[in-house]
Amino acid sequence: MHKKTNQLTFKLPPTFLGLTSGFLVFYFLFFFNAYGIQKGVSYSGHSYLFRSACFGILTCIILTAFETWVKPKFNTSSPKKLLVWYLVLVLIGCQFIFILFNFFWNWQEFNIRAYTLILKEFPLMVLIPISFYQFVKSITKQKTYKEDYILFQSKNGKDQLKIKLQNFLYANSSENYISIYYLFNNKQQQHLIRKPLKLLEQELNIFPEIIRSHRSYLINSSNIINIKQAKRKVYIEIGSQRLPVSKQFQYLFLN
Repeated sequence: MHKKTNQLTFKLPPTFLGLTSGFLVFYFLFFFNAYGIQKGVSYSGHSYLFRSACFGILTCIILTAFETWVKPKFNTSSPKKLLVWYLVLVLIGCQFIFILFNFFWNWQEFNIRAYTLILKEFPLMVLIPISFYQFVKSITKQKTYKEDYILFQSKNGKDQLKIKLQNFLYANSSENYISIYYLFNNKQQQHLIRKPLKLLEQELNIFPEIIRSHRSYLINSSNIINIKQAKRKVYIEIGSQRLPVSKQFQYLFLN
């Protein structure tokens, strides 16, 4: 569990990305004729305003749905993987936009010229909201844990330990027990509680610097002193200890 004091708790919702992107798509279509969209009534009998609004709404739905429900299932922790995620998301959006575009024109625009135009202009329209969305998220992350305290407690709640986030070093599990390693008066201390490590990880997922490094270790990445790699094995140094890193988590520690 955790406790916060005097800090910003605002969290940017995924709907922000969808709404801002949808609005910009509508704005560029209706006022600047993006996609080469034609004014007047389409072959399907829909007005210029209605078609522009539909493209905006479709963009909003796609980006919100993927950001909310699909993205958490993938690993996007590194900048490169995050970039790949948004490139794929934008490409998927282009496909839906192209289909809707042809629906309004009875599939008369189902050709490479129209597809290339959408493939060029749709990414440009959503680039601004995606960049702003990530910028605001990075700012709020930095401000949400400056004065945080962590409350470690056993599964039954009887045994508790409250420490500053910056003093937490790592947690090591053994069967149903967890050893909490932390600093007190600049000396490393240990406290034992009864709780599964997976449950503790879920409780502390609000803190981005607390990550899993091994099936038995949960570490405070801000207290890493050194990272070493030898013979395909990775180790991290925290406090006075050298801790192993599982292969599945090595990407979090290596460039």
